[in-house]
Amino acid sequence: MVRQTPTDSHHPGPPRFLQVGQRIVDPVFVDVEHGFDRDNLAPTVAGTPERDPDEYGAAAFTWSLASRPAGSSATLRYAPTPYDDRDRYDHGLHNTAEFEPDRPGTYVLELAAPDDTHELTIRVFDGDEDAAAADGVGGAGATDSGGPPRIELGGRYDAAADEFVVESNPELAPDSHAVESELDVAFLPHDAASLEATDIRVEGTTARVPAAALDGPTSVYAAPFDGRRVGVADQILLDPDGESVSLPNRPPDWLDDAVVYEIFTRSFAGEPGETTFETLTERVGYLDGLGVDVVWLTPVVPAWSPTVESAPGGPHGYSATDYFDVAPDLGTLADFDRFVESCHDRGIRVCFDLVANHCGWTHPFYQDTIAELGPEPDDPYAFPDVEAWDESSTYFDWFDRQLGPSRHDAAPAGTGFFGVRLQPNLNHGNVALREHLLAAVEFWAERVDAFRCDIAWGVPHSFWKEVRERVRAMDADFLLLEEAIPRTPAFAASEFDLHFDTTGFTDTVHAVARGERPPADLLDAIEARERDGFPRYTRLLNATENHDEARLAHEAAVGHRDEPAAVARAAAAAACTLPGVPMLYYGQERLITRHGERRELPYADDPERADDIERDPYKRAFVNWETCPESHLEFYRDLVAFYHESPVLGPTAGLVRPAYRTEAPEDVLVFGRDAGAEKRIVVVNFAADPRTVDLRPVVDTTDRFTGTDVAVARSDDAVTVEVERLAVLSTPTLFDRGR
Repeated sequence: MVRQTPTDSHHPGPPRFLQVGQRIVDPVFVDVEHGFDRDNLAPTVAGTPERDPDEYGAAAFTWSLASRPAGSSATLRYAPTPYDDRDRYDHGLHNTAEFEPDRPGTYVLELAAPDDTHELTIRVFDGDEDAAAADGVGGAGATDSGGPPRIELGGRYDAAADEFVVESNPELAPDSHAVESELDVAFLPHDAASLEATDIRVEGTTARVPAAALDGPTSVYAAPFDGRRVGVADQILLDPDGESVSLPNRPPDWLDDAVVYEIFTRSFAGEPGETTFETLTERVGYLDGLGVDVVWLTPVVPAWSPTVESAPGGPHGYSATDYFDVAPDLGTLADFDRFVESCHDRGIRVCFDLVANHCGWTHPFYQDTIAELGPEPDDPYAFPDVEAWDESSTYFDWFDRQLGPSRHDAAPAGTGFFGVRLQPNLNHGNVALREHLLAAVEFWAERVDAFRCDIAWGVPHSFWKEVRERVRAMDADFLLLEEAIPRTPAFAASEFDLHFDTTGFTDTVHAVARGERPPADLLDAIEARERDGFPRYTRLLNATENHDEARLAHEAAVGHRDEPAAVARAAAAAACTLPGVPMLYYGQERLITRHGERRELPYADDPERADDIERDPYKRAFVNWETCPESHLEFYRDLVAFYHESPVLGPTAGLVRPAYRTEAPEDVLVFGRDAGAEKRIVVVNFAADPRTVDLRPVVDTTDRFTGTDVAVARSDDAVTVEVERLAVLSTPTLFDRGR
């Protein structure tokens, strides 16, 4: 991919689209009380990022407003605090700015940097300020105004006119209160390009760009507005030399046939302290036999938690002490490279867990900022109080700080992820810190195929936009998966290809597993993605489990359903047959909740304390390699193989609610998948025993998953099928009965 932001420039990146009531703000805390999104205006790191760069200094970058709409009194600020409890400490070295528009129109910002003075355009729409405020920084979810609109850019070169034609293909959200005639689409070029906004001729929702106005490959960005809400921006790249267009803001093509498999790294060998890259390499054949396409390893860099016996939460590794090496208990960097090579030999991609929100308390850079510590605490999982800071440390400004003291640390106390001192938050207002992290991004992007970005909502959007350009310039098929909880469509704007859906699919399937909600609610969770404003081209994860959630079979066991293993298989079947990218969590295919070895609890003798693995002792348990119910494992193997072979599963085929009858709505999920010429009815049964469903008589009752005929009765108006776990049936037609 061609990088639009010049590689030798500090230009602050692509234009922005907001509406009045939204703001670009980086709050000092990101949690339940303070919001789940961060952003700022930041210079790009020019050239090749250094691991340990010199500080840029406060005078290196200066932001100003070059122009703003009539009547606007908006200004640029650093770290405005939108909350009343605690202010951010101002180091005086900040290189970023934050902004809240107060009038609709066009704002032009200037960044005076060491290399040049750069412009950044922000287009601000009017509209529903209450909806904008509810959206936060990036916009998320439906409100009383309905969901935001969506676009999907496409384009072509018109040789006769010697111009590019860009179609925006806008559409309203299904629950929008707007009408089609109110849809507006704004187009802006990248400010670093020679193309001016006035060169773009807009006709309705179509843009025309003269080829003569381009001096090379040029990105044009667009965002939809329905009179109430602004939607996610898209990007198209126009190439006058090749007379062609491309779409940089698209997931790699291989993702639409991929199954993701997450490994809690230090549990995968099956015994405490036994996992190494060598043991992981020995299991690549198993992963290949299971049929997975992407292996996501929880962090493999040096970290505090793996060095402590029975660390809270287990040896998770989310407390990095070095971003440029691997943990010694796992092996060497060469060992890791051999693991990756072994995966690649079998067509499996490797996903690295990138943690850019925080590091570990024992990281040398954080320790360098401490001048004086209090006595060692008795608790082996606690750290000494910080009684004084070394404000002359090169790295003092690399960490978020609050203005006053905290319960343990002197002012200006460092902040931690959700208040956990183990994981001090990083200060993305400091360009040197960003450069350090970008050096790590390029270091690992040379080795792996994807990043799973931990706490993506705790890192400014400006950083992820820069990461996307860098990794895609290195590998056009590189994948970025974000962890944003709750899900936020804004991360699809030239940032991420694949998104967590914990508050949608995962939470819903867990409630179904417990017997608290009917399976049909899963259709609501999938359809909500469209109402929330996720573009059609972006992808969301269908994960029934991950290392932060309870095991689904455990949920079923403590809930109201019989036979947890059957419930787990049904959930996996739903994940693989509903729209989205399916994900497996290590051990679920081996029924780890029955046969695995749980981790030792750090606070087993203290009734006043608990950690997250105490709520589900198998969520990070050791894999049961010796004992496994073969039929359970075989179901998962068959399911993954069927997913790969089916022409109508995966993210792209339409979701339909077909007509059916059943006496077991609390157990049965029925839906249709429409891929045009190929159509299917899918029946998933969460009950321990088979269940029957009446379908239209035109449905072919030969189950494509098992190859057996599942019909048990026929009449003039229906055919009755009996389904044990999963049935996928061909049909010539699908009539959507809606909600």
